[in-house]
Parts: sequence; structure tokens; C-alpha cells
Amino acid sequence: MPDAQKPEDSKPQKTNKSKDAKAPQEEELNIDGPDVAPPASSPKSAESQEADSAVNVMDTKIADLGDISGPGATTEEFLNDLLSIPTEQLIPWEVCSLPSRGMYYDWPDGNVEVRAMGQTAEKILATQRLAQTGQSIDYLFRECCRFPEGFDPINLLLGDRIFLLYYLRGITHGNEYEFGVTCPNCEAVTTHTYDLNLLASTITWADTGIGSEPFKINLPYLSEATGRDVWVGIRFLRASDANSMIAKRKTVKKATARPGGARNRVDPRQQQQQNHEIDESITDNLENIIVNVMGVDNPFTIKSFINKLHATDTAAIREWLSANTPGIDTTVALQCTGCDNDFTVELPISESFFRPSRQERIRT
Repeated sequence: MPDAQKPEDSKPQKTNKSKDAKAPQEEELNIDGPDVAPPASSPKSAESQEADSAVNVMDTKIADLGDISGPGATTEEFLNDLLSIPTEQLIPWEVCSLPSRGMYYDWPDGNVEVRAMGQTAEKILATQRLAQTGQSIDYLFRECCRFPEGFDPINLLLGDRIFLLYYLRGITHGNEYEFGVTCPNCEAVTTHTYDLNLLASTITWADTGIGSEPFKINLPYLSEATGRDVWVGIRFLRASDANSMIAKRKTVKKATARPGGARNRVDPRQQQQQNHEIDESITDNLENIIVNVMGVDNPFTIKSFINKLHATDTAAIREWLSANTPGIDTTVALQCTGCDNDFTVELPISESFFRPSRQERIRT
């Protein structure tokens, strides 16, 4: 998938750190399933671009509470007035427009009411049990988002889920996001700053022209090899799929964990296990994505069919998903300040994602 075009003046800023410094890498939070390429941007009209950018601005919103007490109020009176303010007024709700436009949830539109994170959200993110299973994000959405009645955020498309997470971060801590990256060439660690509002220009919006799920995807290799139209019915991945894959990988890791202190030693069996996990995650994705084979929805038949797929047919499925999945492209182009190496990375989501940037801390 080609990288989304970025304006020249929006190139992420870079802050030097020691070239030889090996900063500890923060553990990234798993919020999406592996092996499905990020969606490509789709063209939009000027009117649509203006409307979308007006709705999805990721800036910290400050409530206007200047008139909660009179000018002669004592400190105790001020605090009593402040504590009596409803949460909705203290941390106001605003509207976010999801990339799917609600098309796959039977919503009249794709708008969701959201508010910045407060103390309850902070406690959710600090709960290790939820973080380890990937459920912390779902609980966070239940606290900070108002969906149509009866909708569970676990059913969000992955593209909507990722965009909504970035949006919540933006309206809570501001649009400037600082993150550390290790250069793949010289391994120098540098800090970069990215404007989250640039993500609005990379959104792939839901396309009404592709119809509803499941989508019929022709498989070129098998069709040519058999002389008949061979196809599969596929769907978009949901948050529940990602959580299931995270839980499965953790179960496998626990089952194959080795005691003792061999952390720094390269173990051929460990490398073999990692390669096996990569292969398994690819298969897991296809098993979640493919819901029928030429109309046959028997799970055993689908799994057996996937194991027989040619790489050309697998690529056809992935390319279609890359071009049509509603969501954002989080790929950013960077340059190492140590060796001038140009490279691209996915915006990392680590523990620092839920903290304000250095500029925001200085500003406040």
C-alpha cells in the first residue's frame, strides 16, 4: 500500500538524543489484529473534506467554568460549587465521525459522542488484567463514548476502533504526540512529534458502492487453475477478533514458556516458535475474515480451504481489504538524526500515548 501523502510542512519534528543511547522500548498496546495492511486513503470532494475536518479536530477542549461562583465567593463556596457541577459540564461531550459512517452497525450515521478521559478512564488503563487481554480499550470506550443504544464497542470495526482511540487521545492530551523510535539502520533512539490532526487526511471512508457484508472476492489463481469462478465471502475485522487473537497468542506463549534466565541468549527453538506464531496469526486472520467459500459456510471446510490457498489468492484478499477497509493510515515517514536514514513506521501506541507531550506539559 502506498504511503499517504503528507504536506511538506507537516513532516514530524525530530529531537536529538544520544546516538549511542539505547532507550528502553515501551511495551506497545495491542489494539488491532496483525497482518492486515492499513487501508489506503480514498479521494473525497472538497466539501466532504471540509466537513470531515471540521468534525474530527483533535484538540484539547477546555470547559468554560468561569461563572460557577460569584466574585466574592470564599474558597469553600467555590469548591462546593465546583464539586456540584455535573461531569457532562466539567468534561463536555463532543461529536466524532467514524470512518465507517456507521454503515456496518445499522446506524443512521457514523457519529459518536465522546469526551476526554478522566480518573475512571485512567484507572481502566492502569488495570493490568484488562491491558493483557486487550479489553482495556473496550472498557475505555464504554466510559468515554456514547454509542447508539444497545451497541457494544467490542463490535467496532478495527479501523473505527483505532481512529477512535487516537481521537480520544487528541481531545484529552492535545494533538501533538511524542514518541520514541529506534532507527533500523544504526539503532539510534530519537524522539519525534506527530500532529494527530494529520490523520484526518488519511481516512478511508466507507464506500456505499461495495455493498454489504459478506463481500464476494474472486480468487485469481484457483479460478484460472480450475477453469471456473472460485470466490470467497469476506467481512471486515472487529475488535472482538483482535481480542480473541491476542488471547490465543498469550495462551500459546504461556504454554511454551521456558523457566530460567535465558533471556539474552538466542534460542533456535524460540525463534522457531516466533515463526510459527507469525504463520498462525496469518491463518487466524483469514479464518476470521472468510465467512464462506462459494456460499459454503461450514467452519471445517473454510479452514481446510484456507490451508490450500495460493499466495496469489491470499494477496488478492489482502489488497481488497487494504483498499476498502474504513480506517486511517498511521504510517509516517521519518529520518534518523544519527545517520540520516529515511524509513517509515506505524505510529506506536505505548504507555506514553496516554500522557501529554512535553510541549503540552510546558504550555500548561
